[in-house]
Amino acid sequence: MKRLSLKFLIFLLVLAGIGAAFFVVPQKRPFPIYLERAEEAYQKHDFNHAIGLYLKALEYYPKHERTPEVLLSIGDIYNFSLGNNEKAGKAYQMLIKQYPKTMFSRKAYNHSAEMYEKVGQYADALLAYQGIIDDFPYAGDIDENRFKVAMMALRLKKYEPARRSLMQIIEKKPDTPIADQVLYQLGTIFFMEGSIRESIQVLEVAVEKYPESPLANDMKFTLANALEEMGALDRAIKIYKEIRSSYPNRKVVEKKIEKLTERDTERIQMKKQMVEKAKKENRSPESQKSKTGDKVKPADASKATAKTKQPTTPTKVLPEDSQLLRDLDLSGPE
Repeated sequence: MKRLSLKFLIFLLVLAGIGAAFFVVPQKRPFPIYLERAEEAYQKHDFNHAIGLYLKALEYYPKHERTPEVLLSIGDIYNFSLGNNEKAGKAYQMLIKQYPKTMFSRKAYNHSAEMYEKVGQYADALLAYQGIIDDFPYAGDIDENRFKVAMMALRLKKYEPARRSLMQIIEKKPDTPIADQVLYQLGTIFFMEGSIRESIQVLEVAVEKYPESPLANDMKFTLANALEEMGALDRAIKIYKEIRSSYPNRKVVEKKIEKLTERDTERIQMKKQMVEKAKKENRSPESQKSKTGDKVKPADASKATAKTKQPTTPTKVLPEDSQLLRDLDLSGPE
């Protein structure tokens, strides 16, 4: 009896082992089942399990028509839920490479660009925004993406590419809805490059054409800075006074007004002193003697005039971009 009981127990253990092995061995399930369970895991904030289920679906069905959707979901979970930019970027790149110019690759471009910009990886963000322009050139937001490319280049201190991208917007669509932003940034870039005259020209157009823009105060402040650099202190002071009550940082504007007023007063006083000095020199005996003693003969008058005539200063030729900007109707129809 004992032997029978022992054999029966062994038999039960063998059956239990076989049953356990049967349930442990993973089984291929229909593709939608993996997606449903992944969504359930996501709703429970079990993000790693959700990704595992998505990956299992791709492993069993690598050529499924919903693969782009799954890759985007994996990238978005890594990006928005887990904050793993490296793995999110890899998922987005795989989607863009394997399924280019699709609705899902467009979303991958957008999400990766915003992700990289947020964490300060401006070079990667620039490439993603440029990818949208290259792969989707007829999209309705082409101007906005060119603008973002320019802003990423500006963050990287690549002024020439940034300026070129902004000029493309103005050239292709002068009446673009973001013209005020484009002109403001273009004027700022000219200022940062040291092209002060061009900066003033662009910002004057921006201030005149878009007085109601949310950037109006910033435009005027930068314009006043440029005029200050040019030595046009009176004009700079006038603009600073105009925005004194509306500029967000009033103390900065007040300091500017105070500083420039002092400089302008000193300049006026120096000019008066120079005039007085010149008058005194003209009234001195030596000056009078030189005036009456050294007369120019009539025959030699034309020669003397020719000798003393100052050469004409050649007109400065503006850079091609600035000249083009002056020729364009930047505001479009009123």
